[in-house]
Amino acid sequence: MEAARTKPALLVLCVDRDNDIGVKTSLATPIVGRDKCLVAATRLALADPEEADANTIFAAIKEHDDLLQQGYAVEVAVVAGTQKKGIEADRKIMEEVKSILASHKVDGIVFVSDGAEDEYIIPVVQNFKPIFSVRRVVIKHIESVEESYAILSRYLKMLIYDPRYSRFFLGVPGLLLLTFGILMVLGKTTEAIAAALVILGLAFVARGFDLDKLASALTHMRPSGYLRFFSALASVLILISAVYIGFTAVSGTPEYAKIMAQPELFFEYGAYLIGLFLQETVTLIWIGIGVYLAGSALYHWIRHSYKVLRTATNLLILLLLYFPMTQISLILLGKGSPAYLTSLLLIGLAILFLVVSLVYHYIIAKRLRR
Repeated sequence: MEAARTKPALLVLCVDRDNDIGVKTSLATPIVGRDKCLVAATRLALADPEEADANTIFAAIKEHDDLLQQGYAVEVAVVAGTQKKGIEADRKIMEEVKSILASHKVDGIVFVSDGAEDEYIIPVVQNFKPIFSVRRVVIKHIESVEESYAILSRYLKMLIYDPRYSRFFLGVPGLLLLTFGILMVLGKTTEAIAAALVILGLAFVARGFDLDKLASALTHMRPSGYLRFFSALASVLILISAVYIGFTAVSGTPEYAKIMAQPELFFEYGAYLIGLFLQETVTLIWIGIGVYLAGSALYHWIRHSYKVLRTATNLLILLLLYFPMTQISLILLGKGSPAYLTSLLLIGLAILFLVVSLVYHYIIAKRLRR
C-alpha cells in the first residue's frame, strides 16, 4: 500500500478543440469519469463513425485502464473548445480544465489527442499541472485505391455541403458560369470574358482580405462603430477622387506629354507637375483626411474616451498644415514665396505647442482629481 501511494495521481485528458463532440452529440463538457467518457465516445462514434475524436476518447479510456492496472490513482476526462477554434476555444478549454482540477487532486496530466491541432492547447494546460506524457492517436487507413476514393468523396461532400467552403467552391463558379452564359447568348464575347475576370478578381480580393468576415462583423457592430466605418469609407472615396482629378489635370499638360516622350525631362518639368498636382488636389485630400478624423473624434467622444483629444489635435495639425501645403504648391509652380512659407510654419508650430500644452495639463488635472 505504501509503495502504491508513491505513484503520482494522474488525469488522462482528451481534448477536442473544435467541439465535434458537442456539435454531433449535444453533450456538454467537461465529461469526467470512465463510464461517462465511454458513453460519450460511443454516442460520437454512432453519430459519425468516421470521427477521429471518438477513437481518441476510446484511446484515453484505454490509457486510463492501463495506468490503473499499473497502480496509479487515475481519472479520465474529455474537454472541448468551440467550433470556430481560436482564442474562444482555448479559453473554454482552460476554464474546463480548471474546473476539473478544482474537484480532482492530481499531480500531473497525460495528454491524449488526435493531431497537432489539439496539441496547440498544451501550453495552456501546462499552466495548471505538469504534463507527464503526450499520446497522439493516429488512425490506421488501408492504402488502396478504394480508400483514396472514399477520402476524396468525403472532402467533396464537405466542399458542397459545408457553408464555410460551398459559397466559394460553388457560389463563385456558379455566378461566373451564369454571367458568362447570359453574355455569350447575347453575343457579347468580350464582355463575357471581362465579366468573368471581374467576378474572379472580386472573389479573390474578398477572400484574400477577409472582406466576407468584415461584412459579417458589420451586422454586429455598435452604432458608434458604423460612424467610424462610414467616415473611413467616405474618406477613401474622397481621396480616390482627389487623385483622379489631380492626374487628369497633370496628364493634360504639354509638360506631361514631353516627359512621356522623353523621361529625362522630368528633372526640368517635374517640379511644375508636382506643384500642379498639389494645387488641384490638396483641398480634396485635406477634406478626405478631415472627414476620417472628424468621424474618429465623434466616435471617441460618444465612447467618452480621452482619445478624442488626440484626434482633435490631429485635426488641428491638419488645418495648420493646409496653408503651408498650398504655399509649397505655389512655390513649385514658380509663384510662391519661401519667406511666407517659413512664417506660416512658425505660426503653425507656435499654435500647435500651445494647444498640446493645454491638452496635456487638462489630462493631468483630470487624472489628479480622480
